[in-house]
Amino acid sequence: MSLDNFKSSSFYKALFELKDYAFISIGVMMYALGATVFMLPYGLTTGGVAGISSIIYYATGVEIQVTYAIINVGLLIAAVKILGMRFCIKTIYAVILMTTSLWLFQRLIEVPSETDPNTMVLPQLIGSEIFMACVLGAIICGCGLALCFESNGSTGGTDIIAAIVNKYRQVSLGSVIMACDVVIISSCYFVFHDWARVIYGFVMLFICSLTLDYCIRRRHQSVQFMIFSRNPDPIASAFVKAGHGVTVLDGEGWYTRTNRKVVISIIRRREQAQMQYMIKNIDPYAFISLTDASSVWGCGFDPMKVSEKREKRTRTILVYATNNAHKLAEARAIFGEKYEIRSLEDIGCHIDIPEKANTPEGNALLKARFVKRYYGFDCVADDTVLEVDALGGMPGIYSRNYAAVNEEAAERESELKNMVVWNEEQSAEMLKILHSHNTGVNAPQRTDARANVNKVLKRLQGKADRSARIRTVLAYITGDFDDYTQWKIDTFEGIVNGHIATEAAEGDTFAYDSIFIPDGCDIPYQQMTLDQKNRISHRAIAIRKMLNAKK
Repeated sequence: MSLDNFKSSSFYKALFELKDYAFISIGVMMYALGATVFMLPYGLTTGGVAGISSIIYYATGVEIQVTYAIINVGLLIAAVKILGMRFCIKTIYAVILMTTSLWLFQRLIEVPSETDPNTMVLPQLIGSEIFMACVLGAIICGCGLALCFESNGSTGGTDIIAAIVNKYRQVSLGSVIMACDVVIISSCYFVFHDWARVIYGFVMLFICSLTLDYCIRRRHQSVQFMIFSRNPDPIASAFVKAGHGVTVLDGEGWYTRTNRKVVISIIRRREQAQMQYMIKNIDPYAFISLTDASSVWGCGFDPMKVSEKREKRTRTILVYATNNAHKLAEARAIFGEKYEIRSLEDIGCHIDIPEKANTPEGNALLKARFVKRYYGFDCVADDTVLEVDALGGMPGIYSRNYAAVNEEAAERESELKNMVVWNEEQSAEMLKILHSHNTGVNAPQRTDARANVNKVLKRLQGKADRSARIRTVLAYITGDFDDYTQWKIDTFEGIVNGHIATEAAEGDTFAYDSIFIPDGCDIPYQQMTLDQKNRISHRAIAIRKMLNAKK
């Protein structure tokens, strides 16, 4: 079984889920330990439901886990109804474990009261050092929360409130959580009538937040290698073999006046020592510059995030896999103002992606997958064919270059592949295409639309049946571009029946627009306005099916 197939297997996904639950368990128990040992015995209050539960505990004596469970059950019922069960599965597990852990740790450390041996109390394990308890408790709780969040988990409470508010209002999650914490910590004044405890609560919240940020940032910290070597190829290949991206730049050693390659790669800090050892084995005399990269976004690292309000104002970016001005104009008019439609050239793709499939579905999928895999954008691609009944369905798949096609040879063609299913062979083939066009100077392949039209008209001379149809298949791909096993792929078809005119309309020819007359019309596409064509065209039908499916 290949590595890609293993990663897409249910067993691999189950292992990942088990790992998440294991780290969530450790994180929850750390948080419960910090609250039980350092917060409750010293009358400290933090944010969230744990803070509310601690205030009730100080005021009434009701143990913290009881209030914690009751509040979270109510919030989880609302969350399941509003946000769905998928959001809540790990949160339900964390809440149950947190409730159990809070009860267990209290039973383990409680001791008889000095004044009343029949009453059990939580001891102050570090004496009267309330500030030290505040610091230690916040650090342990922050580390526990970091483990939960890194494993896609949540301890419930104000996280649920924030998610519900965020669904209906354009308010960030952090703003809601911060507002809740400020109210909760401030309210402890009404129990103790002591502003010092309120200040300790905010100190605890601040240290806990710093610890949480530090742990997450440390976990994601990366380093950038710049390697100056006279033997760069094996170094670059070793980085790629280890699963890292590499960029190789041309350089010149000014002292020696010799050409030298510069190998640049960004990797996780935890892999730094391994890669240094590898470089030393290949070229012990290489010059290496290593710098911290505190924030790295992109393939293999963290997804790029922007502020929520800014993201709301931005139109959805969608690449339409073509550089054809006519096709782009039609697509932009149909998609409307909610979408920013970009061409291949707009994303730096200056090649004409070869259409190697033997169906329009295959060609559309091939182009969309190529863009998604190597440029990352959500992509729409289409392939359009003209099928003339009197010509046995030709030009069909050969519509783009029909003038150059030998029909007899085409009928015997057996080497074309229908690349509808993504596999390693197709990935290697597409990577070869990318390598052969990596300079951006290769001019796109041009088709002679006028010659194609003339050939259709010539072959139809003397034939009474001129019925035909234009068929477009649209492929739409979304998902994380570095994990093609998780891509969401849909196809949509648009068909318009009509007939072929006896002569081509005058003017610039786009595809077969100059000779195709749709049913119910008396002029070909070419003589229609853009708005008229987009009301009835094959491409418009396919795009509208896609837009309706997204609603």
